[in-house]
Amino acid sequence: MECPPIDAPASVVPFLPTAERTLELFGTNVHLALLPSRRARSGHVQEGRPALRRSPVARILGEEGYWRTDSLVLTPNKFPFAINQRILWMANPSREPDYTFWQAALAWVEASDGTALLNNVGAAATIPRAHAHLIGEKMPFLPGLPERPLTTDLIDVPAGCELIRKDLPFCLIGVRGDAASKATALMRLADARLTATWNVIADQDAVWVVPRGKQTPAPFFDQAVGAAEFWGRWCYVEREPFEAATAADLEQALMIATAKNID
Repeated sequence: MECPPIDAPASVVPFLPTAERTLELFGTNVHLALLPSRRARSGHVQEGRPALRRSPVARILGEEGYWRTDSLVLTPNKFPFAINQRILWMANPSREPDYTFWQAALAWVEASDGTALLNNVGAAATIPRAHAHLIGEKMPFLPGLPERPLTTDLIDVPAGCELIRKDLPFCLIGVRGDAASKATALMRLADARLTATWNVIADQDAVWVVPRGKQTPAPFFDQAVGAAEFWGRWCYVEREPFEAATAADLEQALMIATAKNID
């Protein structure tokens, strides 16, 4: 599997939050960023968003793609919520990543020591086509949370892998192992998933999956919760809720936005 390029292109948009804060959730720090430019995203999650919309993916890939294979395309992100952020896309229409996609995303994570984040529609994605955000940055939230082995017979765990879970009052499952085995485990976990949506967060240490509940857990958080928030960065477009947010609010938001533990 060819790894997407590590270095960011000159066209990458810088991450420039208007304001920043830090809060402690479940005993670990998270970062709040005020990013009013993200209001301009096409198709962003909001009340009254239509059920169907012409996909902009062909235009985006044609105009912005700077690396491609038969099945994958890499573009910059026009509305970044992290440092050196790019987007890895499935070249052909698909709502779910395939094994080749996961291999490439995890190869990039291993080579860059960065992070890959995946959303889907119903879990903060603005576009249905399967894609992952490749980010030259890591956050302390997930590594700082306590964990233990996952003991349920959920999938046939690939050789060289282990399943773990974070000790949280909601379902957050991890996979450790080599990149190929983690890609296989992600495909099997997708097959086992009973929720319509999930988020995936991958770094060199592990891949974390979060089966989803309510997409927008208002009034505790008035935007769609996505992989960024589970990674540890809470993105706001309006100053008032950004300044008013409390740790208790955001912990409650995560509880509403997730599914129950499986063991």
